[in-house]
Amino acid sequence: MEKETLVEALSQIYRKAVESRGIEFQDITGKEVGTKIQKVAEWMMGSPVRSGLLFQGTTGSGKTTLMYAMYGLYKQLASPVIYVTADDLYSHFKRQLEKEASRYEEFLRAKYLFLDELGSEPERCQSYGTDYTPVQNLISYRYDRKLPTIVTTNIADDKILDRYGPRMMDRINEMFSILRFKGDSYRK
Repeated sequence: MEKETLVEALSQIYRKAVESRGIEFQDITGKEVGTKIQKVAEWMMGSPVRSGLLFQGTTGSGKTTLMYAMYGLYKQLASPVIYVTADDLYSHFKRQLEKEASRYEEFLRAKYLFLDELGSEPERCQSYGTDYTPVQNLISYRYDRKLPTIVTTNIADDKILDRYGPRMMDRINEMFSILRFKGDSYRK
């Protein structure tokens, strides 16, 4: 697929996602989101050095909507493609510890994983006095195997460092191309 075709497809899916929420879509060509769509298309077209994309920035600035656009396109082109929130990932990990039905292993191995709202999950999961960190485990697993991972977060670098530690921050910096969203909230 050519870059222009990919940009158009992402833009159309983005537009539909915005309009489905009853929000008036505004032309994004040349604006912050339009620039991000261009960068996403470049990442999708190449064989990127970095196996992940991290959409980082303010609340309501279009991170999740752009991730949904990518997810929608990848669902048509590749499999398995999985979307999960950080809270749901945590819940699945906890169920796995309790020997209940869980998709956590699927999340680890998905060809493409879309993880929304990094930092919204509880920091640790305890089981019989042992601390587990499901999000860090997942990122480390996918980092080691260079599996494509797309993540959104509202938390800044210093808060990522505080929450996940220097080892994880170092891996995040190596693994992800970071797109920073600085705009005001579209949710008005």
